[in-house]
Amino acid sequence: MIKKLLSIALIAVGVNSINAQSFSLYYSFSSVPQGSATPITVDPTPAPTATGINSGSFTAVGTGTGSTTSGVFSFVGWGTGATSGNNTTFTGAIDLNRYYELVLTPQPNYMYTLNNMSFGATRSGTGVRHFAVRTDRSSYATNLAATYTPQSSAASNSIQPISVQGGNTFFWNDDAVTGNPAFASYNICDVAFVGPNYTNQFTPINIRMYAWDAEAATGTFRIDTLRINGVATMSLGVGLSKISHDINAKIKLYPNPSNDGFVTVDVPTNNYSKVEVLNILGAVVASQNNALAEEKVKLDLATLPTGTYFVKVSTGDKSYTEKLIISK
Repeated sequence: MIKKLLSIALIAVGVNSINAQSFSLYYSFSSVPQGSATPITVDPTPAPTATGINSGSFTAVGTGTGSTTSGVFSFVGWGTGATSGNNTTFTGAIDLNRYYELVLTPQPNYMYTLNNMSFGATRSGTGVRHFAVRTDRSSYATNLAATYTPQSSAASNSIQPISVQGGNTFFWNDDAVTGNPAFASYNICDVAFVGPNYTNQFTPINIRMYAWDAEAATGTFRIDTLRINGVATMSLGVGLSKISHDINAKIKLYPNPSNDGFVTVDVPTNNYSKVEVLNILGAVVASQNNALAEEKVKLDLATLPTGTYFVKVSTGDKSYTEKLIISK
């Protein structure tokens, strides 16, 4: 018989945290060369550094090669869907195979929380009209919450170069070309990292910027500067040392890794008291008592974010623990 784990109780993380430090990762693109003579797709500028987190280099995927302008990240080859700057209807759509990407990775014994990302964007006269930011936490299916700070002032009635449309999509308004150079006081695009998938994370995160509806294949999408703000915290997990030395092959998990959060647990005996799922800090994020004395338990962990967990089966004075990877 198989019993489904019916309830998942999210419990406050039991963790000793020290040295919480705010970080601000600034991408200047100052070493990006111009032209096809140096056909780069990866920003050669040294990636920004901060305690607790490693930042990857900005990369262009599925676009042309070679930045059209030095000192910025500007590429052609985006999907078309507009014929002029006056278009109000478009024929293109987001292409998940064309994007700019960067990867953030926590350093050992650190977790991180992301707050927001601000950037200055520009397009050429035939450049893209729509752009958005997504991450692997939604499998690149959902745009991050977007805001735009106007060029002159928040109260200005003049037509601004950029606006935010429904679905958190940035839109270049009629005939607008220049965007957000070098972090002026206004005219800034910003996205917010909201929810548990961006709080106290232990696994790398991929951030992508998509652009589409260019007026021509030679039109650009240019990022002038970019900054990511967050907090990195050194963590000492409660109970983690107990988990590590209990790991053995006496229980079986399948599939493992799990792509959807549904996992079956084969336990060595039906005389166990409970099954618990713990995160990497040792905090219990799901639990179920053994009321029916069954040897198979089906875990429904679909609401848990991507990461490493431990499934612990307790029986008498013994416990059996196995590592579980959730990879959505």
